[in-house]
Amino acid sequence: MKQDHARLMLSSTTLKKLGARATLTFGRLLPAFVLPMLVGCQSGDLDEDADLPEIGTSESSLNGIGDTIPIGIANVNDSPLKQSNYRALLRFVPRSTVTIDRFYFGFKLKGASCDQPGAGGYGGGNGGTLVGAIVNIDASTGLPTTTIASESVSACARFTEAKNAVGGRTPVMLWVSTGLVTLQADTMYGLIVRNSDGNPASNFFSFNMPYADTAHAGPHARNELSKSESGAIMSLDPREHVAWSTNSGATWSYGTANGQYTSYVNEDPSHPGTKLPQYGWRRSDGVHVAQQPYYAYDATCSNCTVTYANVTYARTFTQAGAFTTSGADVGTVTLTNTSTGQSSTCTPTTGYGFRTCTLATPVSVAVGDSYTVRASGTVALMKMDYQQRTVFSNVGTSTGELRWYQASPASGTNAKDVPSIWAGPHSAYYASTDPPTTQSTRPQGR
Repeated sequence: MKQDHARLMLSSTTLKKLGARATLTFGRLLPAFVLPMLVGCQSGDLDEDADLPEIGTSESSLNGIGDTIPIGIANVNDSPLKQSNYRALLRFVPRSTVTIDRFYFGFKLKGASCDQPGAGGYGGGNGGTLVGAIVNIDASTGLPTTTIASESVSACARFTEAKNAVGGRTPVMLWVSTGLVTLQADTMYGLIVRNSDGNPASNFFSFNMPYADTAHAGPHARNELSKSESGAIMSLDPREHVAWSTNSGATWSYGTANGQYTSYVNEDPSHPGTKLPQYGWRRSDGVHVAQQPYYAYDATCSNCTVTYANVTYARTFTQAGAFTTSGADVGTVTLTNTSTGQSSTCTPTTGYGFRTCTLATPVSVAVGDSYTVRASGTVALMKMDYQQRTVFSNVGTSTGELRWYQASPASGTNAKDVPSIWAGPHSAYYASTDPPTTQSTRPQGR
């Protein structure tokens, strides 16, 4: 979906956060929640001739995302790459050290010659030339530096290849072939995407990402450098984000400005959106892994239950909650440890956004336990398309990288579509360096 928006006229002010220099300029008074979002950061030059790292086999755990919750997106939106100086940056952090040969990201070119020519506006002409580069990120600035690996390929050729791989179904994620690249755990990297076609205004594709209300996106709406920052959503590390450049990477924009145009939740200008990473990879052993594969289409689910299977960290849950973009009543939330039978409930107040409540009694889970969270009302629904379910087949299983699913799918959904319901305050799947708390700091909505 596309919306026009007025570009902001800006004059200079320099901000510093966590050692990262950011330039923010103002031409008129902006709402307080927008100020941290519209930020341009100076980038380093990319070294196209940088050597590939040595291949390793070590595995290590990542700390620092124990506060993340697995939900929070509202919809999906595109950024057409129709100018040669446009760049999209997806900054990511591997959970463990891994050697890959493909990197997947959200993509769309409906309207190009290879996908419903003339329709949609997400692509045009021959689809353009996709150039994708995996880059190092300077940990002190959060900005791209040297290139690790890159590929240039016809967007339509790669689209057709991905389509054929799933029996002719339309793919929603494409890949960049990287060669054998080892990514280190707990380390920031980036994928930079551009269109190198000589006539990009006519021959183009779109970088396509899910988005959340900017007020809910927390650290993902800025150039966050601390791995222990609170407020992460979608099971992302707080340092992960999407950024956008209109000057070939000389500066980057975040938050509400991290795309060609602003997205709005429910088409409401008071709820601007922030694009969030959607990505995965193929390991060198051929196994596909998705760190964040979900998107949303304003779909909802009523009286739904999510199973969180085979947890990897012992936790005591004191909170439960649900997410809605419609303001519908999420009802009563029931948390049950299906391994022990222990159960508790609470009822959040009605409203927009994250609806969180304190459980009547805490519920504990041990490593290997499973639990369910049910909402008696209506909640937002996260989805995976056929291609995503096929390629990232381990997602939504009891031993996969993301172990939540519907054991009994609601009508009109599939098992790997996830109703937006969770328990907290800490994740049972990621290590936490902070002591547990009993009160949520997440915004309840606006």
